[in-house]
Amino acid sequence: MQYPPNNNPQQYSQPPNTQYQPWQQPPNQALQSQSPPFQPERMQSPQLPWQQPPGQWQQPMYQPPPQPPKKKNRLGLIIAIVAGVLVLACVIAGIAAVAGSQKANTGTAVNTNNSSSTTTTTAPTTNPSNQHFQIGQTVKVGDTWQITINSAKTSNGSQFYTPKSGQMFLVLNITAKNISSQEQNISSLIQFTLTDTTGQKYNETIYPDAGSTLDGKIEAGSQLKGSIVWEVPKSIRSYQMAFEADFTSSGQTIWDVKV
Repeated sequence: MQYPPNNNPQQYSQPPNTQYQPWQQPPNQALQSQSPPFQPERMQSPQLPWQQPPGQWQQPMYQPPPQPPKKKNRLGLIIAIVAGVLVLACVIAGIAAVAGSQKANTGTAVNTNNSSSTTTTTAPTTNPSNQHFQIGQTVKVGDTWQITINSAKTSNGSQFYTPKSGQMFLVLNITAKNISSQEQNISSLIQFTLTDTTGQKYNETIYPDAGSTLDGKIEAGSQLKGSIVWEVPKSIRSYQMAFEADFTSSGQTIWDVKV
């Protein structure tokens, strides 16, 4: 079969197409003609402290700006001054309380021989805290009480109440007058104590035959009369009875008791 002739003479006059496709080019040329692939720039990540060179990673990452100097706080100084004043006031109050408590339990003898209603206080010949009083003396104790030991006697007991072998009952009959402006309580067990010359202390005992006890409330200006009984050895005849108007304070008023 014959093809028709080519009537276009320019077809053969043009130089042949020397343009090759990429896959038709030689290996080296095909690679050079291709543009390099797009590669995004790598972002450099900050180095962590342990990735930094030695001597730098130990430095703090952030340092706060310097603070301005603070003004002096006067509150602490004010508190210290107030505390000092309070301590001083407590010391002064404690000294005054001790002085007042000693005065509350200090007794002075009262002269009751005058026929007038008023009583006069005799000045003690010795220091009031060391002075001992006798049976029959009326003694003003502080600003609250006026105490008188009316009598002191011994007893061998009765049919129903007898002391132990070698013992006897010591009975003190006492009058207590409230000279304050308020009602007062008196307790024979708490406010009165008995000791002998050796310092032995005796406890109050029950002996109904001695009469009413010296316990109870006494209104202002009134008095109460009663007896206090102790069981003591028959061989001892000299004792001391002490009275405390305020048993929470120091000091006491003492009477010498001889039977």
